[in-house]
Amino acid sequence: MAEEKNVEDKYMQLQLLQQQAEQIAEYLEKLQLQQKELDNSLEALTELQKIKVNTEILAPIANGLFLKAELKDNQRLVVNVGAEATVEKTIPEVISLLQEQKEKITENISEAEGVLQELHEQGRRMYQETSEAAE
Repeated sequence: MAEEKNVEDKYMQLQLLQQQAEQIAEYLEKLQLQQKELDNSLEALTELQKIKVNTEILAPIANGLFLKAELKDNQRLVVNVGAEATVEKTIPEVISLLQEQKEKITENISEAEGVLQELHEQGRRMYQETSEAAE
């Protein structure tokens, strides 16, 4: 009877570990998506500097909606800094900010991968213990 209870406890702990691992995996997926979006933004900013002033461009209005516009400045951007406030920054300044964000996300990805690996290892050990206890 006590062994049965022990097996049930270990099984419940194993399920909890699995849920935690799934949550970390979802978080990791979101971080990787953010990282990809930053890469796309960095690439777009690099290309923007190469476009000649007064060139007609498509400016995004919403997802899949664009407005024809004429590029007046290819070196400075207006950046939202929160609380409906904006500041003007050069493209290299914005690239630097985005690279800092990317570094932080990369660190978070590494940490999340480490936690996920540890959870998988704990789960493997617990599964082994549960299997041995059930025999």
